[in-house]
Amino acid sequence: MKQNANWPDIFTFADGHALTTKADWEQRANELRKQYEDEMYGVWRSGENVAYTVSDEGAVMISFFGVIPAEGAKNLTLHITTGERSASWSLPVFLPDPDKCPMPEGGYPFIVSMHGLPSMQAALDMGFAVFANNCSLVASDDTKHEGSFYELYPYGEEPASQTGVLMAWAWAASKILDAVYNGLGKDLSLNPDLSIVTGVSRFGKATAVCGAFDMRFRLVAPSCSGAGGLALYRFFSEGRTYNLSKVGASDAYTYGQNEPLSCLQSDGERGWFNDAFLQYKSPEEIPLEQYELAALAAAPNRCYFLIASYTGEDWVNAPSMWECYKEAGKLYDFLGLSERFACHFHKEGHAVLEEDFALMLPYFNKVIRGLPDEVDMASLHTSIFE
Repeated sequence: MKQNANWPDIFTFADGHALTTKADWEQRANELRKQYEDEMYGVWRSGENVAYTVSDEGAVMISFFGVIPAEGAKNLTLHITTGERSASWSLPVFLPDPDKCPMPEGGYPFIVSMHGLPSMQAALDMGFAVFANNCSLVASDDTKHEGSFYELYPYGEEPASQTGVLMAWAWAASKILDAVYNGLGKDLSLNPDLSIVTGVSRFGKATAVCGAFDMRFRLVAPSCSGAGGLALYRFFSEGRTYNLSKVGASDAYTYGQNEPLSCLQSDGERGWFNDAFLQYKSPEEIPLEQYELAALAAAPNRCYFLIASYTGEDWVNAPSMWECYKEAGKLYDFLGLSERFACHFHKEGHAVLEEDFALMLPYFNKVIRGLPDEVDMASLHTSIFE
């Protein structure tokens, strides 16, 4: 079951002994999580007291483009306390129209998105509620380590006090899920056990981190996550040519520059990680590879849906995410969970598109909810890169 030569082997423990049974996986997974905390993303936090308030007014979405009123949304404010520290932030919650989508028994399924989704209406029309988190309020996208998360857990010099921004954003999605379990689900007619977490680009990276550390999310859907997400550090598509004519693109699409490790460690992006990550000067030095991050979400009661774009994603390195899917798939196969790991590559668009929802949500309905949705399962396990 060994991975590609000279790549970290997910089937070998740190002490050199082999992973031979399904029962061994939990121990190996915990070992990998600790390694990701130590070497890349920083410390995962949990166990806080999570309270909330909900109102019908004042909901806004905060993005790179400014503050946008969230018309028709509930305004959710989370109040988090740990020890003597407390913090809060607000985000909109969009609910399906009950006249178009009657509430199912147990409540609506829901999506926790790291940000507002342009394709959100498609999800609402399919009967899924949407939390559009304001991640910038949780953790600033820089090295200042400001925001609600860092009010609770100040970033310090010692490794035990360091949590990078990607992990902080992942934590925020987890706190939203805490609130749903703590009564918000009942208040808003949501089913706590039918959750999806998603995000695009840097928020796709945070989605992948969240899926690896909070095993309660039933479907994990990182989109266009790139380096530091699900693009492998050791696989470059730069200069490679692919025939993408089957999706209406070029029959000789040559990939341009992929995001290098040095960019992740630059002033603009190093805040995503802990300080230890800065020590690695080449991908080969990193003791982890990102198929291990995807594999950490593997469990019999959940599933994974990797999203990427064939074109316009040279920097994000879409072919590398296909390599990630293949390598992580070996672990899912080993655990007998092959159908729990899916992917979809759309033609273009740095986003979660309606096209993605049209495949992902029926897949969720079929695999997680046991509904008779028609899904071409074979199409969700391949790509043109194969």
